[in-house]
Amino acid sequence: MAHSILDGDVFRRLVLSARSYLGARKKEVDSLNVFPVPDGDTGTNLYLTLSSAADTLSEKSGLTLSEASEMASHGALMGARGNSGVILSQILRGIARHFQGRDSVTAPELCGALDEAVTTAYKAVMKPVEGTILTVLRGLRDGATKAASSHDLSSILGSGLKEAKAVLEHTPEMLPVLKQAGVVDAGGKGLVFIVEGFLEGLSYEEVREIAVGESPVTFPAPSKGSFRVEELETADIRYPYDTQLLVTLHDSSPDRLREDLTPLGDSLLVVGSGGLARVHIHTDRPGDVLTACLTHGTLSDVTIDNMIEQSRDMAKSSSPATAAGGPGGLASPEQTGGAPGATGSASVLPPSLSAAVNEREARETGIVSVATGQGLKDIMKSLGCDLVIDGGVTMNPSTAELAAAVKSVAAKKIIFLPNNGNIFLAAKQAKKLVGRNMYIIPSKTIPQGISALLSLNLNEDMGHNLKRASKALKRVKTGEVTYAARTGKFGRHVMNQGDILGLIDGKVELVGDDPVVALKEIVRRMVKQGDEIVTVYWGQDVDEETAAKASEDLEAMLDGSVELEFHSGGQALYYFIISVE
Repeated sequence: MAHSILDGDVFRRLVLSARSYLGARKKEVDSLNVFPVPDGDTGTNLYLTLSSAADTLSEKSGLTLSEASEMASHGALMGARGNSGVILSQILRGIARHFQGRDSVTAPELCGALDEAVTTAYKAVMKPVEGTILTVLRGLRDGATKAASSHDLSSILGSGLKEAKAVLEHTPEMLPVLKQAGVVDAGGKGLVFIVEGFLEGLSYEEVREIAVGESPVTFPAPSKGSFRVEELETADIRYPYDTQLLVTLHDSSPDRLREDLTPLGDSLLVVGSGGLARVHIHTDRPGDVLTACLTHGTLSDVTIDNMIEQSRDMAKSSSPATAAGGPGGLASPEQTGGAPGATGSASVLPPSLSAAVNEREARETGIVSVATGQGLKDIMKSLGCDLVIDGGVTMNPSTAELAAAVKSVAAKKIIFLPNNGNIFLAAKQAKKLVGRNMYIIPSKTIPQGISALLSLNLNEDMGHNLKRASKALKRVKTGEVTYAARTGKFGRHVMNQGDILGLIDGKVELVGDDPVVALKEIVRRMVKQGDEIVTVYWGQDVDEETAAKASEDLEAMLDGSVELEFHSGGQALYYFIISVE
């Protein structure tokens, strides 16, 4: 069936078909995880992100191409999970940008949309790596461009798919870790499946339900407003004035405003919706920022915070309230009292607790963290976390869930600890949506997150706290004892599925068959001269008797050379998590 025109209804069918097609194959993508330990699943993250995009379109018809692509982009951003999901959301963002204002396009216009998708996706990643989904995306664009003279969408997508598959097969040559594991890139494979799903959608008038045994995935309803986003950097204290305002644009655009503000500071964000733009920038010249904005329109809701002021009035602060949140029970933005201009966030708290939070007077600074396991959550709450989101290993919280968690905390500024490298990109996207200052401490492990928490002193200014937390991350070493999720080779180690693995700072150091033996050997290798304390968090698969015996064995082995602490973490998948400082 030939399609020469891409309109809103056809675009909708492509997205819904791709969701169904990927849903039937996401486990295949999950199996390509390079790292042999249990980890966030690329196929599942891509599927949940695409499902969020599809849900915004599922009950719609008669949309223009511009409307359909913008809604899909919005939905993907709000539901983005893991790095792969965030990149997918940016692919759809680029496509929506290209189709902005268009009711429909001819088939060759798809090539331009894919080119914009490449540009936007690469910008979303701080240090792009070849041999990943990005490289496969570029192959998709290049292959489609070769067929740009065709007037059939299937021919153009088919040509793109052929090139994308060829690039995918070469990803092991680009990334040694893929070659060593004998797999292709998981994100790239997922993208290939999505494109195959697009082609499936062009072959039928109705979406075929391909996935079997899948439970329906529900997501918060999307906000009606449209928005544009740009990559946001982390805070830089060289620019001490955190400046935020709304600009009602007069004969201007967010892009032109962004261009004028770029030389004036760092961490620049200009989010536009209609004739209104929200500006966020860290600068050492806030007066110049306001003057520049005045040349583009009228100003309102101006806030300027000095991030390096020497003291804060904490007299009105109460003890940090604690609550463990999860990804369920999302409420609408209206229910959460979202800030004007923030889009699509929702509450992860029960209604009664959300109401209590909203009634509290906002404090200066709050803390939000991510962890799984009741023991770890309790420890983080005891160290001052206002909210601990459930997640981090096999289920990464979405952009919407992270934004909702931040907005549910009654504080003007939020310190956020992801405690997992696969959550970092989603956190950066959430930062653009929360309508307040959100400072991301790039903790990649639970020990790093706890060490950072211990370093914070909310009576000091934000600049000092960020520096102290950064030093804490570098100071701590992380060890883990888990099991091999699949048979394979990693580095010099060959392992069978179910073998016990010992890791130090993310690298496999030993393969064995006894978690306690592995624990002792990992601790022995981690502890060096000058280290002062070893903390072990045992998981849900370790009983108290085994934990007590392991503690006794370590006490004897360390012989008082360092302080030893044992805590019940309750985490899944990891028998032991070890912190050495």
